[in-house]
Amino acid sequence: MHLKDFIPSSSLVISLFIFILSHMVAFPKCVCGIDFRYVACNSSLQCGRLGNIHYPFWVNGSQPKYCGPPFFGLDCLKDEATMSIWFEKFRVLDLDIRTQTLKIARINYSSTGRIDCPRFKTSEDPIDIFRCTSDVTMIKVLYDCALINDLLSYEYPCSVVNNNQSHSYFVADESLAKKYIRSCGYNILFPVSRSASEGLRNHSLGVGEALGKEFELKWTANETQCEDCKESGGRCGFDWNFNTPSCFFRDKPHQQTCTSFSKYPSLFVFH
Repeated sequence: MHLKDFIPSSSLVISLFIFILSHMVAFPKCVCGIDFRYVACNSSLQCGRLGNIHYPFWVNGSQPKYCGPPFFGLDCLKDEATMSIWFEKFRVLDLDIRTQTLKIARINYSSTGRIDCPRFKTSEDPIDIFRCTSDVTMIKVLYDCALINDLLSYEYPCSVVNNNQSHSYFVADESLAKKYIRSCGYNILFPVSRSASEGLRNHSLGVGEALGKEFELKWTANETQCEDCKESGGRCGFDWNFNTPSCFFRDKPHQQTCTSFSKYPSLFVFH
């Protein structure tokens, strides 16, 4: 027997080397990229004079809607930010994430001299999301009315869905509103600032001027979960299909062995 019979071939040596190396080096179980939702839902976007926009708010046209819950989308044009609340368009003058307070004012109607008549609340309205502060009161809006001489100081034109116009009144005097409520086709409560309501009652403000006065609302959103998400290195979002908060990480969805999500299991919704 010759010595060369004990020397392994070069191919066997190479195969053995690769086998040993593969068991010494811990290859990752997944390759992690940057999740497109993590990129999209950043808080560096600015909107008008509001500065950087943070969850639950998101910017229409610049961010996809999964970056925040319904009813919190902002429209941004130059220095002005607007959003729809109760299916009415408002200018957003300020928002305070810490106190969850929104300062808003109705769009200036001076160019048209009329507004859309307030609509009745439906099951789709965000009743539990936005609520009035103590500085806000309700006046009664009567429309689809005949001409009422006692309410002329409260008259301001509003248009119903089909753009038909009739006499409409924004009445701050509760007793007068009750007196003529049956003379109109529709009546609905309408939020204004207390100073605007007082100005209507004592006739120091015209109706259009009173309706344009700013006032504040409080909003409700599950921001505790968002804080937990951010502390864990994620960015907040919202799953509109399941109506639940989401948390997006830099990595795309992958097996739990690559990055552990076990600390906040209820926050992570990936599709």
